Amino acid sequence: MTPRQILCAAALALLATTPAQAQEVEANMAIPFYNTAHAVQGLYGQWFSPQAKAAQASAQALSQALRAHCAAPAGSAAATLQTARQAYVQSSRQWSSFSAVALGPLVERRSARLVDFRPMRPALLKKAIQSAPADLAAMERIGAPAKGYPALENLLWTQPVEPQTPACAYATLVAEEIGAEMGILSNGFAKLATQNWSEDGDATTEAMAEFINQWVGGLERLRWADMEKPLRSAGSAGSKPPAWEHLASGSTVEVWRAHWQGLRTLAVSVDRKVPRPGVDIVPIESYLRGRGLNPLADRWLKAVNEADAGMRALTEPSAKAVDAATKPLSRLKRLMEGEVAPALEVNIGFSDADGD
Repeated sequence: MTPRQILCAAALALLATTPAQAQEVEANMAIPFYNTAHAVQGLYGQWFSPQAKAAQASAQALSQALRAHCAAPAGSAAATLQTARQAYVQSSRQWSSFSAVALGPLVERRSARLVDFRPMRPALLKKAIQSAPADLAAMERIGAPAKGYPALENLLWTQPVEPQTPACAYATLVAEEIGAEMGILSNGFAKLATQNWSEDGDATTEAMAEFINQWVGGLERLRWADMEKPLRSAGSAGSKPPAWEHLASGSTVEVWRAHWQGLRTLAVSVDRKVPRPGVDIVPIESYLRGRGLNPLADRWLKAVNEADAGMRALTEPSAKAVDAATKPLSRLKRLMEGEVAPALEVNIGFSDADGD
């Protein structure tokens, strides 16, 4: 397959991740009671497993595009580089959505460290290229700060790799390693999707509590670590610009929005349908309504919608725009920690992403 065909296949895989259709919500329709098994089954079966497959497909498309670029004759290098860049943005965006809430194999394997370690270390990247690893086994000896999506962004934009060079060969291996990790994650989540979560009440309750905590952690990674911390670190005097990630590729806002959409899909009924117990994703809003907590669910929906409006209004990574977008995210965090989690009898632990 050509790189363009691979990209089309990856796009189709993304479309295939749309959750199963649920029943339309009507004004007088009763919401079923959802237990923790329903929620966890939907999480793994209708979110994490399909998202992992889509992440694997997009990583494979990236790998194929880089191989084509590295083998291209000099005259067509500009076109193949552009295709590789497009594949990178698509794969990075898919990863951001998939990993917005880190559960299961994502946590156990510390996958974010392997494929998305930040900040990337240019000196270590240069040294890694010079070491000329021959295969994925050799890549295991390369440190995380010289690999993953950040390294590829550097090699596709900051120092664009030319065909048939050691740097291009290294970039191809970096992409292959990302694809291999996504394959392992896909297999792991596929197993969790087929597990009968109603058989072990303790494990299911623990998984639900972990989900709520990791959702908060994912929100804080977006709000604080990704968006607000670089803004504050730049200082009020503006002596240096905020060091937001993904600036080289021009995909900062795209990646932020993808992360947010991952959080939003698990927070509210995006399509305003009633999830089928044990079949569909049961977002936090529906879980609350199923337990008769409609006033709280209404406030939760309002807060999520306000945060969504803020993220949609964000068109560029500027100080004013980011400051405006993070305020409703902060209010959403407080509502989760102060009302939603206690109502679900979930204790929120301290996250490394916490900024205040």
